[in-house]
Amino acid sequence: MTDKWNWKALAFTGAVLEGAYVFLAAVFMMQGVEFWWFNSTVWKFLIEAYPGLAATAAGAVTGLVWGAVCGGICGALVAVVYNWADKKWK
Repeated sequence: MTDKWNWKALAFTGAVLEGAYVFLAAVFMMQGVEFWWFNSTVWKFLIEAYPGLAATAAGAVTGLVWGAVCGGICGALVAVVYNWADKKWK
């Protein structure tokens, strides 16, 4: 059994989760829905973080793409750094 993390699996997981989150955030803002973990303050942050994100159908799709890209990159980086640190400090 290996202690290495599969960077492709973690990148895919990050892409799906982040893309879905940003997409749903745009859908929630279209409907004016707020939760304890999502409100207008979080929406302002997301608009600044993801170019083209808006409370429209096109903005939701743009957010899905940007979220998937960012989530995939971050997931892969987490796996690569973990594998490097695990190898370095064993």
